[in-house]
Amino acid sequence: MTLLQAILAGIIQGITEFLPVSSSGHLVIFHAVFGEGEESNLAFTIFLHLATLLSVFIMFHKDVWTLIREFFSAIADCLRGKPNFKTPERRFLIMVIIGSIPAAVVGVALVATGFDDILENIFVVAVMLLFTAGLMYLVDKLNKGCFTEKDAPIRASWVVGISQALAILPGLSRSGTTIFGGLLAGLSKEFAVRFSFILSIPTILGASLVTLFSVVRSPEAISIEPLYWFVGFVVALVCGIFAIKFIKVLISSSKFYIFSIYCILASIFAFLVGFGVI
Repeated sequence: MTLLQAILAGIIQGITEFLPVSSSGHLVIFHAVFGEGEESNLAFTIFLHLATLLSVFIMFHKDVWTLIREFFSAIADCLRGKPNFKTPERRFLIMVIIGSIPAAVVGVALVATGFDDILENIFVVAVMLLFTAGLMYLVDKLNKGCFTEKDAPIRASWVVGISQALAILPGLSRSGTTIFGGLLAGLSKEFAVRFSFILSIPTILGASLVTLFSVVRSPEAISIEPLYWFVGFVVALVCGIFAIKFIKVLISSSKFYIFSIYCILASIFAFLVGFGVI
């Protein structure tokens, strides 16, 4: 890997993790084009995911610290025999916990059954990008919801959680699919975006830690120059922050169809790479 490739990988991860175009799909295409070793690819990808995780912490630090505080406070209340989950903060905490379950179950199942190889298949990426394009076209067509953490039904957590689990497939955007699921469940646009990004924290962290243990034992996993790790991390972090700001503005403008057009073009490119045309 060169310095330029590290920068490009950081840009791709930072921007596509939060824009509804699939970061995992773009990284699979990137590695297919540049032909890096599988283990070093995986280790570097995990590292870049941690950078975008940090960008969520930065952009939603008030929500994150509130949820952490409420988590330990709720445990203390339960130990005292006085559980209380009726406040908006506690309700949001329950939604995040429930919403994280489907992705965890699917992730474990993929690894246990050996089907996790599909996460690196460029043809899966190409097909799933077309599904993402369809979802992004439908986002603008959905009726406006009004639910927030104050009154959102618990079933909305399952809808968004299942959407996130499906987005484990590369090319199917995690942010786009969960935002679509949130709007489908009646969440307000602002809360659907906020819930989507907050829900990414346990998912990205859990998947990264589990995968990390399997790659650090390989010499190839640390073959990339330390400078490239640092540069890729910083670039992904900065791009992630700007991408979150952009999506928060765009969600209220009903112009998600532009991502639909982009995903169709990206799918065509992925097919061309897969067939060796590029």
